[in-house]
Amino acid sequence: MKPNEGRLQTAEHILARTIEHNIPESKFIISTFKENSGKIEVYAKTDLRRIDLTKLQKQVNTVIQRNLKVKKYVVQRNEAETEFDLARLPFSVKEIRIVEIEGFDKTPCKDPHVENTSQIDHFEILKVKKVGKNSYRFDFKV
Repeated sequence: MKPNEGRLQTAEHILARTIEHNIPESKFIISTFKENSGKIEVYAKTDLRRIDLTKLQKQVNTVIQRNLKVKKYVVQRNEAETEFDLARLPFSVKEIRIVEIEGFDKTPCKDPHVENTSQIDHFEILKVKKVGKNSYRFDFKV
């Protein structure tokens, strides 16, 4: 695991869920990470370059500062399918790892995460750009 990978992964969950909360028709697509930064792509009919990024960043940092416990556990695929869209996972995957940010988000994810949101420290949105029809990329760092 890279030194910041768990921090970036957990921050990505918080950012994606916060965007989806603010823009209900939006949907998280994919994320990528480097040493100290990350990128997520989000589908939305709303032009996400025009949203208040300062407000969004503040909302993410507020969640981080709530010191929420981050739980990781495994459930059987048939149980996970009742709560999550698993269409992108091969059918051969029978055990699904869930990452739950207590009281905020619950998502299937195999990557490393922190134990508590306070370990993320400060979150910053670097830029947002349109990368396709109704597709936007958020660059961020922790």
